[in-house]
Amino acid sequence: MARVACRYGLTAPELSGYLCGLPSPLSIDDRGPAAGQTKVWAQFCGVDPNRLYRLSLNWRYPRRTRAWYMSRGPEWKPSTLTGSTPVCLGCFAADQSAGRDGYLRSGWVLAERCICSVHGELLLDRCQSCHRHLVVAFRLLEGRAQPVCGSCGSILADRGGVRDRLHDQNLMLSTLAIQQRITASVDRGYPEQQRFEEALAILWAPLDHPAAARPVLALWLKEAGWRCPYDVRHAVGAAAPLGQLPVRWRLVTLLALNDCFGTELAGNGEMPPLAVQLVRRAAPRQCRLPRPGRRPHVQALKRSPAEYERLAMQIIADPRWIAAEKLFRRKREGVRALLIDAALAGNLAGAHGPTLLSQSSNGEEIQI
Repeated sequence: MARVACRYGLTAPELSGYLCGLPSPLSIDDRGPAAGQTKVWAQFCGVDPNRLYRLSLNWRYPRRTRAWYMSRGPEWKPSTLTGSTPVCLGCFAADQSAGRDGYLRSGWVLAERCICSVHGELLLDRCQSCHRHLVVAFRLLEGRAQPVCGSCGSILADRGGVRDRLHDQNLMLSTLAIQQRITASVDRGYPEQQRFEEALAILWAPLDHPAAARPVLALWLKEAGWRCPYDVRHAVGAAAPLGQLPVRWRLVTLLALNDCFGTELAGNGEMPPLAVQLVRRAAPRQCRLPRPGRRPHVQALKRSPAEYERLAMQIIADPRWIAAEKLFRRKREGVRALLIDAALAGNLAGAHGPTLLSQSSNGEEIQI
């Protein structure tokens, strides 16, 4: 879709919105695209709709849940460009050498993928020019669709020596091996998949306390005073942390998984001593409940304009609102909010609530 759209100087969401007759970009779900959207694109491109649908992630990986795909962290803002997937510059260089359009590989969005299985390089999730989170766009250059950074526009290609290859071959091979094991377990429905999920959740569980910002992984790192970096703090306590991590932290997590839990992840209750220690230090996972607000929840009721006018007159005449006129603006707004809540709940008349002592701008204490 992006390769077609770039020939019109558009992004894929922009062209998709145009084809559907909408004035704004239309989001595209690579995992399971809408049938109507696939049909419109197939008609526009002159291809079979079933052939186009077979490019979707649901078709290629039918057993995968959404948690086993890469997802943005909270600081990654949604974009109308092609997508914020890690890429391999070696693969893009191969496209250019073959004289064809560059394209995004579906394997790059898998949660466990951090090393290219063809070139043995770390996937790139930050632009080497502007160092921002990489969002891939396509531009028509020399008659071919070539991938560029959506932020600064620099071409994503091999620059002769800047490629991020792992120099330790044993490290690369062990990481590739565990990548392949996870892929086989998830895509083929092996029983080992659940044990992978539990082990990964333990590694990124809060250390010792449910509200801790440090994950259990800190015990494996063995660095005194280590603090969890800001860009991965959102993964602490997540049920499926792997897809939320940047590439380098995904690599660290896979190495820790292999070192702590072993190569087999035996399901007979026997775990290596290090894994037992991590499990004991992992805080129990808590059910995330909505945080209580400062004001009680008030059920919204449909009232007539006359009823709202009556409530407003009640608030204006209330002694607490009259006394609040001498307060600072922020405190006055707080009193107003409390009075509105009380009025909507029917508790305004005769219910003065707790006594509050506040200070006015001239230093006098006012009882509310």
